[in-house]
Amino acid sequence: MSETVISDGTVVFFGSHAVDHYLRCAYWPAEGQKINAQPVGRVYGGMIPNAATIFAGYGRPPVLMGPLEDNEDADPILDELAKAGIDTRYIRRSPEFRNSYAYNFLSEANGNEKTLVIVDPGYAFELTAQERAVFTGAKYIYSTIAHLTRIPDIENIMAEARGRGAKLFIDVEAESFRSTDDDWWAFSFADFLSFNDESLTKFRGVKTSDAAIADLLAATGGEVITTLGKDGCVVASCAGKIRIPGLCIPAIDPLGAGDTFNATYLFGRACGQSIEQSARFANLAAARSTTMIGPRSGRASVEVVEDFLRNLEQADAASALPV
Repeated sequence: MSETVISDGTVVFFGSHAVDHYLRCAYWPAEGQKINAQPVGRVYGGMIPNAATIFAGYGRPPVLMGPLEDNEDADPILDELAKAGIDTRYIRRSPEFRNSYAYNFLSEANGNEKTLVIVDPGYAFELTAQERAVFTGAKYIYSTIAHLTRIPDIENIMAEARGRGAKLFIDVEAESFRSTDDDWWAFSFADFLSFNDESLTKFRGVKTSDAAIADLLAATGGEVITTLGKDGCVVASCAGKIRIPGLCIPAIDPLGAGDTFNATYLFGRACGQSIEQSARFANLAAARSTTMIGPRSGRASVEVVEDFLRNLEQADAASALPV
């Protein structure tokens, strides 16, 4: 086992673990169609552990809190996370929990897209007194609505955390929330909300995207990010809207690019970088992550990500130009 990493508790990531299986196929089939696929490998993942791993790569050890199934994967998972620079002391290991499983289909026809099938058994995670103290004492909390709602009394716990100065970053996936109205408590608590096209469409309903985002900004005064894949991102705040174009690079595996973007953006903002600086660096880090296979391939130091851009410019100046 790796040496235990001790974090200062500034940043807490909350969520569960997954085992990701990779399959490569010529293209994603239509419903009812049969297609051959080749197994590529099996790696440890999960949206929240992935993001924590990326964040730790920049040299600031975060706390990772949440459930872990006590099976043959538990020791390797904990060892991998500790080696990545994550404080794993608040991962609660128990045979009562079940890890998620994800099946990622890589399409040879379109390397910029992925098809992901997730099997999530769910869990309940009542915070102990010590876990609650760590959670509510953080300066930044990173999670999804689906994970936060697994914590009993989460609304009061989040109110306590925010009362102590915590800022909440929510990765908003379409399947991670029930509806805008049902989960408005979480949206209105958040200081950072990261949507993709699919989740923003579900969130806005009959409203325009601009109107829905304006409602969020009025309620939170925070920052609303829309990631656009290879086309970059848009960040809206009370100060205005910033559009960061994408980079023209060949993608191999887009799985984990969103986690890379979000964790990198939070790192930038936690270090005092501006919205634009944070978004540009996060966009670059996410682009780099798609050039390698694996949901945590985006883990790197600041210097490595900067070198990636310099190498792009040296190899082919056009490849680093905005889309």
